[in-house]
Amino acid sequence: MRTEPAHHLARSRAFAWVTTCAVALALAACHHAPPPPSNATPEKAVATNLRLTAMGDFDGLMRNRLPAADYARWRGEWEQSHAHPVPASVVQQKQFAKIMQMLTEPGAEAKLAKRLQPELPKLHGDKNAPAPIFAGIIEAAGKQMIEDSPQLGPAQRAIATQALSALIAWMKTTDFSSPKKAQKAIDLVCATARQLHVQTLEQWRALDYVQTMRNYGILWNGLENLLNIYGLDVAKSLTDADISTAADDGAHATVKLETHLAGNTISGEWPMLKEAAHWYDAALLTAWRKAHPASVASAAVVPASGAPSAPVVPAEPATASSAQR
Repeated sequence: MRTEPAHHLARSRAFAWVTTCAVALALAACHHAPPPPSNATPEKAVATNLRLTAMGDFDGLMRNRLPAADYARWRGEWEQSHAHPVPASVVQQKQFAKIMQMLTEPGAEAKLAKRLQPELPKLHGDKNAPAPIFAGIIEAAGKQMIEDSPQLGPAQRAIATQALSALIAWMKTTDFSSPKKAQKAIDLVCATARQLHVQTLEQWRALDYVQTMRNYGILWNGLENLLNIYGLDVAKSLTDADISTAADDGAHATVKLETHLAGNTISGEWPMLKEAAHWYDAALLTAWRKAHPASVASAAVVPASGAPSAPVVPAEPATASSAQR
């Protein structure tokens, strides 16, 4: 079996570390957009989901993707699981605290720029450079996630696979060696770390639902901004998608979706299901109901305050919540 030279592995690890920090902690402004269109039609339901994703409004996304009773149970299960997390190891706690200190300390931007500067000339995109190597890791992990996700039906898996392929091809050919762009990326990373207002893993886990969803939004929008520095506008791909209804019998519909990502056309069909005058992702709702057969009958409807009004069964969310953790 061929092994990578030591210096390539070192560069790969360095780039992976920088990229991991950047993906996890990039800058995002809070969005105060008007309410999105309702999901009263199949097209509007899909458009709303894409728009909420682009905004980083993950709570709004789950409210739009699940009927009220199902959302209440999903949120209740999230709260239960969050209240009793799997204990973190001492190593994990130390690593988290070390990274947060490094990204938030005075002068962090200059220190990180100095640390990254020697690696920049190596990030031109040849097959042995860290970026393509790291892209291969992301590709393998992404394919596994798509395959294992119970909330994705065959049509959604096809769309997700197209998007992943476009992203990987973009990563392998993009020049990440620009010092100016690297400095912008570092600035985003450090500013976001300060926006999260946490220094330890214990503090992160102590955040309530609203605070956690806010931070998820910061991280996601930060990732969008980070990719945009290097020419990939994910938010535009989501919000500019061409959406139309291919079939609709009043209870089931098929929505055609076409958008562009990294110079590639992403297209496919999205099965939708109507319930109580609203349209939902058929694959997600079917998978959720299969895992929670009594969710409609037993779950509480969430009132205007956003908190469940009745107890819920403490169980690990099987589908929808996996996208939010």
